[in-house]
Order: sequence, then structure tokens, then C-alpha cells
Amino acid sequence: MKKLIALILCTCLLLSAFTACSSKKTTEDSNNHSEALTSDGTDSSGEKVTIRFAHQWAEETRLPYWNALVEGYMEEHPNVIIETEVMPNETYKEKIKIMLGGSDMPDLFFTFDGAWVKRFAEHNAIMDLTPYLEADSEFREAFNQGVLTTGQVDGKQYSLPIRTCVNFMLYNKDVFAQYNLSVPTTWAEFMDVCQTLKDNGVTPIAMGDGEQWAAGHYVSALNVQLVPFDTLESDYYLTSGKFEDPGYVEALQLVKDMNDKGYFMDGMPSTAQTLAREMFVAGQSAMIYDQCASFKNQYFDKMGGDSWDIFPLPVVDGASGDLDMMVAWIDQFAISSQCEHPEVVIDFLKYFYNEANQKKMQDELGFVSTINAVSQDTDSSFPQLIKAMDIINQCKGFISVIDVEMDGAVAAVYQASIQEMFTSKTPEQVMQNVQEEAQRVMSE
Repeated sequence: MKKLIALILCTCLLLSAFTACSSKKTTEDSNNHSEALTSDGTDSSGEKVTIRFAHQWAEETRLPYWNALVEGYMEEHPNVIIETEVMPNETYKEKIKIMLGGSDMPDLFFTFDGAWVKRFAEHNAIMDLTPYLEADSEFREAFNQGVLTTGQVDGKQYSLPIRTCVNFMLYNKDVFAQYNLSVPTTWAEFMDVCQTLKDNGVTPIAMGDGEQWAAGHYVSALNVQLVPFDTLESDYYLTSGKFEDPGYVEALQLVKDMNDKGYFMDGMPSTAQTLAREMFVAGQSAMIYDQCASFKNQYFDKMGGDSWDIFPLPVVDGASGDLDMMVAWIDQFAISSQCEHPEVVIDFLKYFYNEANQKKMQDELGFVSTINAVSQDTDSSFPQLIKAMDIINQCKGFISVIDVEMDGAVAAVYQASIQEMFTSKTPEQVMQNVQEEAQRVMSE
């Protein structure tokens, strides 16, 4: 399976993102130290082992799971202390860029996939986990093998997948029933549904592009449909960086047309996606393009589990891309190359990936597990997630969204230009901006 990977721009290489909690040694020293650890990952000398764990799930609906996970492990391993460092997503996204160049890194930390993992690996900032997977084939084979490749660089495993994030069209079943609307399967049917809703005074789609990524998710999915995969890979990866295929402009034009026809909510370009979600939950729009996971704890109870359902983004007629691929971003865990006790961290990860904790994660957070036995489980009180997992498990591969997959500088220009498209730029001008930035980055 192919995975699109591109480099990200790291704007700062000298600052440290996290406070120091323990001294670090080189990878060689760490490997030597690991020989003194017991089979359950504790220090054979009886001394306390301190592990720093950083992640970005700071929400009150998500943090309890991670706190309980850490506490549960420490109860079973009294010689291990896990110090958790948590910050909100947008803050974490900036800190992780800074962390790449820092000398003080958490032992275990959350990272995005694609270019993020590749950049950490190229800077020797994270450990090669291949030996640990080769030493435990049962652990390795427990993963969805296609998803597992999203943490690989040059055939080596540098990170482990946490969850599979895929956007679907979430729709209000009551609104659809009120206007006798069927779930669309083609783009033409999708547009007809939007027009019917608009004609009846209903906002078809809640979407906020204030952070310059929500509209990019539509474009990412349509690029996969409209651009041949080999071309998409070559452009995203900056092998060619030409971005000349007409499918790119077509994808942008489809999204622009939706805005021009009034299918998105008022004020969309400057509105946060969180507000768009609240609008959908409140019944002020009929649809939203988002993750099921976003609605598990934050919105599921507010909206009522039986009042909404999902469908994949419909297919454009005549699409020439690879329709067996899905746009997804696969959150990852990586271990710092400075880690003094990698065996302990690996043991903690095995605890996280056991079926009980994965099932709890899936049920409580709505995260789609990357462990086969759990992601294929049909026993859930969250039926929308079951449907999502079934669709995900049938696809042959995953391609990430623009802001994760591509070089950071090119992605920033792409997304900013998409936002400008709603007020001033043409789709052709957007792609001209992208082409110029890609060529600039390639020339450096």
C-alpha cells in the first residue's frame, strides 16, 4: 500500500517545548540500559523509572480516558511513574514543531502521520521500532497492516498508529425525512439534496474554515477522486510538484460552487469548525463533513443517537482517481531517540493496545481502533461508528489530508488560497499559488 508523504516546514529548531523532568542519554546508552530492565518493563534494581508522556487530548470529554490509562498501568507497575504533559490540539501542533529541534523531548509522544513522522525520523529524533515489532510478531500482527504502514519511513517502523480518522457526511435524519430526501451516492444527487434544503430555508451544510483546514478536507477528498493516484503522489511528495492536472482545479471549482450557491453556512470562511459543529448539533444545518469521533462524547448525547447518521462523500461523475483509497489521517505514537527506558515505554504501549483498553477507547471516545480485533467489533452502542468502521475496513488504502500529508509551507499556501477562493481568487489562481510555492520549496 502506498502512503503519500511529504516534508513539513519546521519554523524553529532551537527551542524546547516541554519542561525537563528527567535526564536523557543517547540512544546507544538507552539500549545498554534496557538490558537492566525486567520482562514487565520495570527497573530490576527496584528504583523508580520515570516516563514522560505527551499528548493533545486535553478536552474534558477525552482526558479522563488517558488519565485512567496511565493510572491503571502505574497500579500494575509500581516501579513506574508516568508524568503526563497535555495541551490543546492547536497549541500542541505548534509545540511539536518546536520539539523537533529541542534537546529535551518526552519519552512517548503523540504525533501526526505523514510528513511529521518522516521529518522526526530524518532528524533521528525518534526511535526505530522495527526491532520491537520483529521480536513480538503477535503484537505486530494485531494491527491493521495497512494502517501500520502509515508510521513507516524507508521500510522501518518509526511510530505506531493510534486511531484512524476519516471524515464522513453526518446528516440529520429528521430533516432528511421531513423533505423526503434520500442519502446521495453521486455528486449530482448530493447537489440536488443541498438545493432542496436551501429552497426550503434550511442551511444544507455547516462548515467553518476559520482555521484554514475544514475546506481543505473537502478538497483533499475530491483530489483523490479527480486526480490519478500516481500524479497525486508525485505532486504531494514534491517529486514533480507540478500540480498541473486539471483535476485539482475541478476539485476546487466544486467546492467554490457549493459556496457560491449558498450551500455552506453564512460567514463560513471566518467561522471556527467548533461553532459549525454546534450549529449542526442544534439542528441549524442538515449536514456537516466531520469525524464520527468528534460527536461521541462532545455531541452524541446532546443530539441523540438516533437523530443522525453518516454517508461517505459522494462520488463525482467521471472521477478518474483511485476510488478504493480513502482520505484519512492516522494519529501516531512515537518514542524519542533520547528515551532512557524504551523497554518500559514499549510495555506501556502494549498495555494501551490490548483489546480491553482499545475497546474502552473506541466505546468512550469514538476513536476507530487500529487493532483488528477491536476495529472489526460490531458490538457497540455507537451505531454510526460501526458503519464508519465497516466502510474503513473495506478500503484498500489511506491518503492523508493536505495539512498533514504535504510539505508544511506548500500546505499553508494551499489552504490559505482555498480560503481566499471564497472571496476573491479563482481555482486557477489557487493552483498557481500552490505551484509557485512547490517550486520554491523544491529549489531550496
